[in-house]
Amino acid sequence: MQIRNGQDFATGLFFIAIGLGAYWIAADYPMGTAMRPDTGVLPKALAWLLVGTGLILAGKSLFIDGPRLTGWAWRPAIMITIAAVAFALLVDRLGLVLTMLVSMTLAALGTPETRWREYGLFAIFMVALGVAVFIYGLGMPIRVLPQGLSWR
Repeated sequence: MQIRNGQDFATGLFFIAIGLGAYWIAADYPMGTAMRPDTGVLPKALAWLLVGTGLILAGKSLFIDGPRLTGWAWRPAIMITIAAVAFALLVDRLGLVLTMLVSMTLAALGTPETRWREYGLFAIFMVALGVAVFIYGLGMPIRVLPQGLSWR
C-alpha cells in the first residue's frame, strides 16, 4: 500500500504518538465512577480521541490523494510551544488575564500573517470568554489579575 497524502500520514502519526504519550502520563490517574468521575477521565478520553483521530488521518492518507510532506514550519511550532510553557509558568503569578494576553501574543508572533488590529479584538474577546468560563462559570481558583490588582 502506498501513502498518497504525506501530510495527513505524518499528522496522523504525530497525533497517535501524542495521544499514547498522554495516556501513558495519565495511566495512574483515578477514573472514578460514572456518577462521580475523577481526574483521569478527561485526560484519558482526550488521549484516546487523539489516537483515534490519528488513526483516521493515517488511514485516509492511504486512499485519498493529497499534498506531499514538505519542509517543516519551525517558527509556528516554536512559538506555540513557548506560548504554552509561558502560560503554565505565568498563570499563578500574573493571573488569568495577563497570562492569556502574553501567551496569545507569543502564539500570534508565530506567523508573519498576524493582523494586529484583528488580533487585538480577538484577544479582548478571548480574555472575556476565559474569565467568564473559568472564573465565573467553573469557579476555578485562579487569580484574575496579579496580586495587588486582583478583585478575586
